[in-house]
Amino acid sequence: MLRLTRHPQQGIVIYPKDREDDPLVIRVTDIVPGTVGLGFEGKNYTIVRSEIYGTARGVRKDDNS
Repeated sequence: MLRLTRHPQQGIVIYPKDREDDPLVIRVTDIVPGTVGLGFEGKNYTIVRSEIYGTARGVRKDDNS
């Protein structure tokens, strides 16, 4: 895992290898005690919260396969 420190309005850019023309920008929008707001900007990406990712894919949380 890569850990980065960002301030409000700062972001990171993620793109598939060899596809710099298809970026996903993740930006810190706000910080309040106990939470961080994130903004996502990019085409051709489906964004799902990690706690529902398995459910969205039709995989049960207790499925170990």
